[in-house]
Amino acid sequence: MTKILIVLFMLLSSLYGVEMGKSGGCTLTQSGVVKVGYNDVTLKDVSYTMPAKSGGNFRTIFVGAKLLVVLPATSKTLKAKVLDYKPNKRIKGKPKTGLFIVEFDYDGKKRVLEMDYIFDKGVMKVYKTLSKALRDEFGVEEEMKIWFETEVAYSLCHVK
Repeated sequence: MTKILIVLFMLLSSLYGVEMGKSGGCTLTQSGVVKVGYNDVTLKDVSYTMPAKSGGNFRTIFVGAKLLVVLPATSKTLKAKVLDYKPNKRIKGKPKTGLFIVEFDYDGKKRVLEMDYIFDKGVMKVYKTLSKALRDEFGVEEEMKIWFETEVAYSLCHVK
């Protein structure tokens, strides 16, 4: 009985660990440009370095990604690096959601933030509304929602 429960547990664990498709057999590819902004403003002067253009899961193509943005109002640079990715439990028929753990470096001040993400219809959107304390820490007066998004294509999926 114990062996059956262990095998069942391992099977269920492997099913929940799958990124795309029933067998995890998809290839994910970042396509298009990465858009970065705050509130309704899209920033223009953005440099993006991806860890891998394609891979078998979001961790492979996003963890280690780096952004370098020159902010137009201050001409200061904002650096961001994706440190980790934590998916929520997958709900069939719903967009994928979870957290990206991102280190920000602005004007010599470093801070690690958890940013929500939603992956829907081939678009990865990552966002965070800054708290009053965080805005004060970074010297930002206005309410601010920071975000980035990119298209992710999936192909070569195993279909039964």
